[in-house]
Amino acid sequence: MLNLLLIVISLIIVVCLVMYIITPTATLFKFLISIERSIARLYVDRLTIDDFEIEYLRGGSGEPLLLLHGFGGDKDHWNRIAGYLGDHFDVIAIDLPGFGNSSSEITQDYDVKSQISRLKKIVDALELTEFHLAGSSMGGYLAGHFAAMYPNQIKNLWLISPLGVENSDESEMFKAINTGQHPIILPRNGSEFSALFANLFVKRPFVPTIVIAYLATMAEQRIELNTKIFNQIHPINHDGTYSALSLEKALHNYQGAVLITWGNKDRILDVSGALGLKQVLPDAHIDILNNVGHLPMLEQPFNTAQPFIALSKGKKESDC
Repeated sequence: MLNLLLIVISLIIVVCLVMYIITPTATLFKFLISIERSIARLYVDRLTIDDFEIEYLRGGSGEPLLLLHGFGGDKDHWNRIAGYLGDHFDVIAIDLPGFGNSSSEITQDYDVKSQISRLKKIVDALELTEFHLAGSSMGGYLAGHFAAMYPNQIKNLWLISPLGVENSDESEMFKAINTGQHPIILPRNGSEFSALFANLFVKRPFVPTIVIAYLATMAEQRIELNTKIFNQIHPINHDGTYSALSLEKALHNYQGAVLITWGNKDRILDVSGALGLKQVLPDAHIDILNNVGHLPMLEQPFNTAQPFIALSKGKKESDC
């Protein structure tokens, strides 16, 4: 009986290996992502605004929580944390215009003004009158600008290692950029993508090799569009300074509740930005995660989610 069981297990392993070898990378990637979404109880839907098709994930129950991913990312960056958020919120994670499976026309503009205009139309199409808003990195930058423009619609604002903080130390990434190095966030090949992946985390979360390979290929294919978006989101003056409106200036009159989450080992955007924001948002809650990099919702999803869940319920962080 034991021998039969071992034979069956061996056959299953062999079949899985064969399927892994013969199945196209894109198909395997979609299959693995679909498993993540299912575990998080998220389903895929689409909507149309102007000339853009917008794809998004939705699931959970409670008040709406709109999630905005960072540069080069997509809606699936939120899958792992959505498993914790879905018990408390109606989670909505969108592919921002220009990213993921949303429309990505290189002839369009993707500067802050254009993206905020589209985001407002997405919010209206989803019929969100009042909602919680969260964003990671570039998504945090857009979330902050949106909240500043439409404060009456935002219940709680959650900024996760956001781009655009003027009063912060220079990060490792921007130090390299300012010495003339190619931006690590714009990988042009598999080797550069691996370097980016290593810089995003302290303790890399489990991501199957096939997923990393697929993402590297997609980054290579999108390099022209990603470069355009990067330059439009990070406009540089002739003196090397950034001409985009900082988060501090955008939010200096903002009165709503804010949680700022940052990993203390972030190499992409320096953690000192949290204190820079605190100067203009004195009532903001700050959650600094030890030994965490740029994407806390992937690296430590449970610990990242708890303070925001507590804030939304009017509890102190110590009550989590």
